Amino acid sequence: MNHPMDDQDNIVIKAEHISKSFPGVRALKELDFEVERGEVHALCGENGAGKSTLMKIIVREYIEEEGNIFIEGQNVKDLGIRGVQKLGLSLIHQDLNLIPMLTVAQNICLGREPVTRFRTIDWKAMRLKAAEFLAEVTSEIDVEERVEDLSISEQQLVAIARSLVTSPGILILDEPTARLDHKTSDQFFAFLERAKQKGLTVVYISHRLEEIYRICDRVTVLRDGRKIITARIDDLPQAELVKHMLGREITQQVPKETVPIGETRLSVRDLFPKEKGENIHFDLKSGEILGIVGSIGAGKTEVARALFGADPKQRGAIHIAGKEVKIDTPQDAIRHGLALIPEERRTQGLVGNESVRKNITLASLKKKFCVGPSWIKQDQEIQAVKESIRSLGIATPSTEQEVQFLSGGTQQKVVVGKWLMSDSSIYIFDEPTKGIDVGGKYDIYKLIVDLARQGAGVIFISNELTEVLSLCDRVIVMFHGQIIKELETEATNREEVLFYVMGGRDYAETANNSKGHH
Repeated sequence: MNHPMDDQDNIVIKAEHISKSFPGVRALKELDFEVERGEVHALCGENGAGKSTLMKIIVREYIEEEGNIFIEGQNVKDLGIRGVQKLGLSLIHQDLNLIPMLTVAQNICLGREPVTRFRTIDWKAMRLKAAEFLAEVTSEIDVEERVEDLSISEQQLVAIARSLVTSPGILILDEPTARLDHKTSDQFFAFLERAKQKGLTVVYISHRLEEIYRICDRVTVLRDGRKIITARIDDLPQAELVKHMLGREITQQVPKETVPIGETRLSVRDLFPKEKGENIHFDLKSGEILGIVGSIGAGKTEVARALFGADPKQRGAIHIAGKEVKIDTPQDAIRHGLALIPEERRTQGLVGNESVRKNITLASLKKKFCVGPSWIKQDQEIQAVKESIRSLGIATPSTEQEVQFLSGGTQQKVVVGKWLMSDSSIYIFDEPTKGIDVGGKYDIYKLIVDLARQGAGVIFISNELTEVLSLCDRVIVMFHGQIIKELETEATNREEVLFYVMGGRDYAETANNSKGHH
């Protein structure tokens, strides 16, 4: 793809000197960015670097304060969202914006339903049209299914199919694989390869290095709202890319250290979560980090939520420090020293329109800062929150900043800060690094290791096998709602874990069998 850079016909997106601010945050500073026709262009940077803001300006969801955006050579200053769609642009958000109770076909054709000559919806034509776009991405979803009955992975594929309805020439994908399991990831990459052959231009925002190097031609790195570098992928080693993102070198990806493992802190027997999962047994010791892995839909989150009392369970016994306890609500869980850092932090972990301070003291206000029913020791509260902001490195202009204006990684740290303030002894982290940049991940790993060192028991649920193997002492693998394998991380490897994640039954036998399909 050796396009001469001075050939302006080849530039399909051009952003010149773009600046944008939000309350308390300068998100973009005189930023320049160019995308060439027919390339897959990665946009990288830590959380809060400005990637999503830039994309939302390009598709006119936000308006820049300074600068100009050109799409296919046309200045889009006076165009709205529909206007840029007509120029062939489509953005797939991290938040899927699907309507759960409608069918796949209704979601794909929403706002663009084919009509009969009587101006009523032509349902048959709509199903055919939806099936045609869905087939570009996957052959395994029925257009008549309701979206709420699909897995998160499948919903992501539906969102991608919907973006194709406008026949875009340029597709912007914001963390498209954050929700995908291994199988749907492969379908998605096959789709991207085909789209690339057909000349589609793609802007690809991702934190996953292996994907960027698998699929992208060039990469632009943003840091603190500025462009740091644009380079061809072949010319930029992975370690260099990470260095540009961070402005420093990361010497060690996961700061694992050996801490003494103590007594059994949590014991789970015969747990049947209501939604998905059966016969779950495991123990967690103090100082231990226990990984739970499995593809999306394996039942990992269901186990976490059932343990924490966030969802009802059919049955199961939970012992803490040897004593059986009854956990039917999150309040019960908090009382017994459990903390859940949920996967969907925006909806389940935070109150978006409240301040950093109120969010951090949410779970501990009554216990630590209240005198009587209505009197809050505010000086002490503010002091404690400032200490939390400092120790976790929470990037916020003040304790009173609304959390909805913070980046994803920073929001995650606020959720963690809330639970640290509650002095829990068992922490359940559900996908804590999803959608978080390299530097933010490192901070969260460090924090988890610190908790283990202080004697807490930590359950770490993740789809990223590399981080599980580096961080955890043991790992249990779930498949279709059951625990099918338990492994010591020192005695296993990525391939073996992946084998079980995909439902394999006996790795040793398969590995020894030269015909093993693996």
